[in-house]
Parts: sequence; structure tokens; C-alpha cells
Amino acid sequence: MKLRSVKYLLFEGLKNVWANRLMSIASVGVLIACMLLMGVAIIFSTNVDKALTGLQDQNVVMVYIKEGTDEISAQHVKDEISKLDNIKTTLFISKQEGLSSIMKGMGSDLQSYFKWTNEENPLPDAVQITFKDLKQFDKTISQIKKIENVETIREVRELATKIVSIRQMINTSGFWIIGLLMITALVIIANTVRITMHSRKLEISIMKAVGATNNFIRLPFIIEGVVLGMVSATLTTGILYFIYRVAIRSITVHLKIQAVAFSSFIWWLVLIFSAIGLLTGVIGSFISLGKYLRKEGSEFRAF
Repeated sequence: MKLRSVKYLLFEGLKNVWANRLMSIASVGVLIACMLLMGVAIIFSTNVDKALTGLQDQNVVMVYIKEGTDEISAQHVKDEISKLDNIKTTLFISKQEGLSSIMKGMGSDLQSYFKWTNEENPLPDAVQITFKDLKQFDKTISQIKKIENVETIREVRELATKIVSIRQMINTSGFWIIGLLMITALVIIANTVRITMHSRKLEISIMKAVGATNNFIRLPFIIEGVVLGMVSATLTTGILYFIYRVAIRSITVHLKIQAVAFSSFIWWLVLIFSAIGLLTGVIGSFISLGKYLRKEGSEFRAF
């Protein structure tokens, strides 16, 4: 395709946007609303996931080692636990360290009352662990129980189950919300392009009659759809940035919650919104033009 033809098609696409500016503004407004809801869903999901990850890290499991196990064997238990695929962190706590930690938490009166020697220390050696994936909680606990010299395991199964359940619910809800909004965006772009196309039926029929290819006719409308999608994506990112900055200040001050910084996912949002704008523009235009461009030039002249 010649450069002159490319310039002409680009100009025609931009002219379509301006010629139908009221419809274009309405389309951009609705698309922004859709993308804002999509962005809020993504941001909410990201922050909830961070909070759940924090809870998951706090869901510490204590593995107690059998009484009488020597230091080398006790360290071996910790090493064997570390080898398991689902283990995120391990920390060996000797019986002396455990006793020292408990004594520090007591008042001075109680400390003077409980004066255990190392030989009298009633605590066992232990390994403190956290998991990578709480979905594999039961499987990992079963693997730990099979390790030699493991006596008992203290775990909070209920918290692990709730974290997994909430995370699955958020992910599933987010998937369906984003999917529905994507379909809505496609319909909006398709209708906008269809209105433009109806106003140019005669021109399209003439182009078909003189032998213009479908791609040559289609490109200005695709450009129109892409422009609307990309403008919506750019404006949505800016609006979300402003809203999130205001919201994050309020959340940090009043709820004392450390939210995820906008900079940590801004490029993901830009990428997602740009992809949505591009895809909805192209696909929406193809949907609108498909049935018309399959007709012969003679059928178009009837318009």
C-alpha cells in the first residue's frame, strides 16, 4: 500500500471520529466508565491479594521435635522441611531460644519465680514455617508428619481455609466482571462504527463499485474504533491515578492499612487498557462492517 493511501486512510479514520463527535464523546464516556470499573476491580483484587498474602505469612505453623532428639537430628528435621516444594520460610527455634522468648514476655516477678536451667527446660526444639500456597496446606502437613523425629504440629487450619476461599472468590468475581465489561466495550465500539457506516453507505457502495478492496474500506473504520479505544484507555488511566491517590491517603490515615503503591501496577493498567482499547476497536469494527462488506457492490448501490 502506498504512503499516500495510508495517509488518506488515517485521515479518513480521524475524520470519522470528528464527524460523529457527539457519538464519539458518548462512546468514550461509556468506555471510560467500563474501564474504570475494570480498573477498580483490578486494583481491589491486587490490594486484597496483598492483604491475604500478609495474612498467609502470619499463618505460622509450628513443628515440634521429639523430646530427646540431639541437635544434629533436630537441624536435620528443619532441613528436610525446607526441601518440601510448598515451604516458603523455615526458622529453627531451639528449646533455649524458645524459653528465652517466653521469659522475656513475663514480668520481673514471674521471671524470678521460673528459673529453669537448660536441663529443666520443658520446651521442645521447634521449626517455625510458612507456606507458599495454602491450597496445598493439608498435603504439606501430611508430608511434614512423615519426617522422622517430628512430634506434633501446631497449625491454624481454619484461617488457611478462609484465606484460600476468599482468594478464589475474588479471582472468580474479577474474571467475570472483567469479561462482562469487555463485552460491553465491544458492543459500544461496534455500535459507534455502525452509526458512522450508515452515514456513509453511498460512499461505501461507490468504493465497492470501482473495485476498492474490503481492507481499504474497512481500515478508516478500524482506525476510528482504535482511536476511541485508546483515548478512553489514556483518560481512564489518568482518572484512576487521581482517584487512587485520594483514596489511598484516606485508607492509610483512617484504617491504618498499607495499600499497594499505584506505581507498582500502573504499567500493567496501561498495558491492559491499551490492549482493550486496541482489541475492542479492531474487533468492534470488524463486527460492524463484516455483514456489509460481504455484499456485492450492486447491493450497496441500492442504498
